[in-house]
Amino acid sequence: MPESRERPLPPTRVLPVGRREIAYCEIGDPEGAPVLAAHGSPGSRYQLMPLHEAARAAGVRIITPDRPGFGRTSVAGDRGFDTGGADAVVLLDHLGIDRAAALGFSGGAGYSLASALAHPDRIDRVVLACGMVPGAPRETLEGRIPIVSTLYLVTRFAPRLAAAMLEGRGPFARTRAANVDAWPAADRAIMTDEKQQAMIAPDAAEGIRQGARAAVDDLRRYSRRIPLGEVQQPVRLVHGTADGNVPIGVARWAVSQLPDATLREVQGQGHYFAVTRPEVIIDALAIPD
Repeated sequence: MPESRERPLPPTRVLPVGRREIAYCEIGDPEGAPVLAAHGSPGSRYQLMPLHEAARAAGVRIITPDRPGFGRTSVAGDRGFDTGGADAVVLLDHLGIDRAAALGFSGGAGYSLASALAHPDRIDRVVLACGMVPGAPRETLEGRIPIVSTLYLVTRFAPRLAAAMLEGRGPFARTRAANVDAWPAADRAIMTDEKQQAMIAPDAAEGIRQGARAAVDDLRRYSRRIPLGEVQQPVRLVHGTADGNVPIGVARWAVSQLPDATLREVQGQGHYFAVTRPEVIIDALAIPD
């Protein structure tokens, strides 16, 4: 979610990779400790812009690429969650970064975990913010907003219809507005605030620049487990207790499955607390003493 007009969007850089392109931005401190971010589903390189000021103050450099099929990054061959992990390594090589933290927001959690699994020599720790963890059991989803549950179901059986829902086409043009009351108070405050919505607009547009198929594929993947028990790196989870998109039960289950994990529960916060409480995520990204 990018910043307001007073703070221009960061420049987009495009890295050619064979016949593909990877688009990315950087926020925070350009000389700081590197973090490779994976945005949600849908989302884009602009999604984590609310972290910019807190990251800069803390000496954190956040590299925010468009994942494959989102924004301006080309679609890649489907290798599951590692489609993003492969691009991550290419980008780290290009930037001359040996090791970095991985930050997965919402639907980007699976990609950050896949990067950690596939490239333990490049990813030294993982932070999941409101992360949807692959393979979370059905009971962990108790309290999920009905329209979100419906969307996940539709992606499995009618992916074209799911794409229309995410793109807001036809009868789905006002789906989100019609369901605002179902979201927790903390999220409703963001969803109904004109200034916040102006900040979100560029990310929302870029997230479906190529259509919503990449997001649909993401949501379909989340029913499949990945070997959480094999993640070698420390994982820090930060999650709102009132999250209606990815219920807190998902994070509580994940922390029990990961060998080296901690969970910070953010009381009363929903899915979008990065907008108003960015310091929580930046604190989690701090390098351990």
